[in-house]
Amino acid sequence: MLSVRIGFSPLNDAALVVLAEALGFYSAEGLDVSLSREANWSNIRDKLSYGLLDAAHVLATLPLARGLGLGPAIGHIIAPMALGANGNSVVISSKLKEVFEGLGASTLLESARALRMVIQHRRAVSEGKVTLAIPFNYSPHHFVLRHWLAAGGIDPDRQVQWVVLPPSRMADHLRDGVIDGFCSGSPWPQMAELNGDGVVLFSDPAFWTLKPEKVLAVRGTWGEDNPQAVVALTRALLRAGQWAVKAENADDLARLLSADLYVRAPLEAVQAALATGGAGLILDPQTATFPWISHAKWFIGQFVRWGLTEDNHDFDAVARRIYRPDLWRQAAEPLGLALPIDDEKDEGGADVNWKVRARPHDIVMPPNALFDGGVFRVHRG
Repeated sequence: MLSVRIGFSPLNDAALVVLAEALGFYSAEGLDVSLSREANWSNIRDKLSYGLLDAAHVLATLPLARGLGLGPAIGHIIAPMALGANGNSVVISSKLKEVFEGLGASTLLESARALRMVIQHRRAVSEGKVTLAIPFNYSPHHFVLRHWLAAGGIDPDRQVQWVVLPPSRMADHLRDGVIDGFCSGSPWPQMAELNGDGVVLFSDPAFWTLKPEKVLAVRGTWGEDNPQAVVALTRALLRAGQWAVKAENADDLARLLSADLYVRAPLEAVQAALATGGAGLILDPQTATFPWISHAKWFIGQFVRWGLTEDNHDFDAVARRIYRPDLWRQAAEPLGLALPIDDEKDEGGADVNWKVRARPHDIVMPPNALFDGGVFRVHRG
């Protein structure tokens, strides 16, 4: 068996990575996997860079940041699959929630506009800026919050203070009044709410019903040396997804994730996040694991929008060098999954179920809509 070192962050959306170990899918694919529970995304990034990890559960933006020249410039990373969709929540202080309710804010747009009024009031009385926590600068959490704030007329660079914290510590800082809110992966937002440290304002599905979030990252040189192992690793994770989507496995999934070896969180918090109306995590291998080039381009667009990179890159080339739909297809075909014909799709604009062209049959997809009605359209030649 080939030895593989895989890192993961203690979050519910590491489900496929830990399930594949617990259920024996890695060994069934000829892989001797050792998992490494990591404290933060910087650790994972650096260990991938220096060859201490061969693969990892990472933010969908992390390999793209590397491809755009942000962060350590050692080596490159490829992403042969997504590890699901959604899974994050935004938590605010109870005091801020009361203000929003007093202003009649019941939608995401209304809450962003209400926050703008809070910011204006604090400035008028010489109070500090609204402070929001994220787990990593180049993260989907950061882009979600910025997109939401901007929709309400707030300048995220000038009117908000940003801090980076480990998700498991964010609730403590919210309770102590150090921050006003945070965005992180589940189950930590749900744990904060259960402990009375804050209130969940919205979760990923309210922002984007089919939001990309985490991917499997593979160290480029390891992947080049072991191309069949990359496919085998991807297939093991897809098999984990096939197990995870079965309703009869829901309780076992929650118990497994809550274990000390993996997420190390109260079962009640894990279950709250996985339940209907929770963080909206989708683990379906057919609809939520394909590494869409359009996802990569949307994220790259956010890097440009917020001044994190210049717009002089060949974005199509960057996206296709990192996101690898070809490897997903190789892994998925023996499992009987339908294979998307295109590598890109429109992001947003689908309020109801819709279909993706695929063989041997089209794929019925869940709604794919952004809260502000925006649509990121692809241009097919």
